[in-house]
Amino acid sequence: MKMPIGFRFHPTDEELVVHYLKRKALSLPLPASVISEFDVLGTHPWSLPGEVNEKRYFFSSRGRDGGGSGGYWKPIGKEKPIIETGSNEVVGMRRALIFCGRKPSNHTNTRWFLHQYRLLHFNSTQMVKREMDGDWLVFQVFQRKRKARKHAAKMATCIDFTAEDCPVFYPPPPPTSPSSSEITEVSPNGLDEEESSSFITSCIRN
Repeated sequence: MKMPIGFRFHPTDEELVVHYLKRKALSLPLPASVISEFDVLGTHPWSLPGEVNEKRYFFSSRGRDGGGSGGYWKPIGKEKPIIETGSNEVVGMRRALIFCGRKPSNHTNTRWFLHQYRLLHFNSTQMVKREMDGDWLVFQVFQRKRKARKHAAKMATCIDFTAEDCPVFYPPPPPTSPSSSEITEVSPNGLDEEESSSFITSCIRN
């Protein structure tokens, strides 16, 4: 379903697992038809449906290895528990992965990431329909953006004194427009501290 102009689908980890993934696995109606089924691991990130500059969400079943996508998804960091508010029970797990492109000489990391969500367990009284219903996963796919780091102005220079010998400081000049001397760094959008650290380590190794 295409979201109306001005609206964004931005669920928390808990909402994604409890209200979408769990209900999908139990064959229950979803709050909204905003997550489609798609073979995420078997498709190159650029070819996935939806807006490239937005986070995209997909349901997919287990057991797909990503063959034929021109690369593969490599796990980074450790799985993170998803805790349900109220019961304080761990209802799911989140794992971060980075897309690596296959090249003749080596395997190169890209700026494509995904968060894979899985259910941790079911209450036996809720497990209905077919056993395969518990094989569903939900993916959040996003591209880690780059941003320019501008040179900040230093402290203003003292240029005058009052009768009481108190220094007068003028405000620093406004930031200048970007130039070729600016330093470009990778922004850790979408990744937590541990996942970012694992990503940097992976880049060094590659």
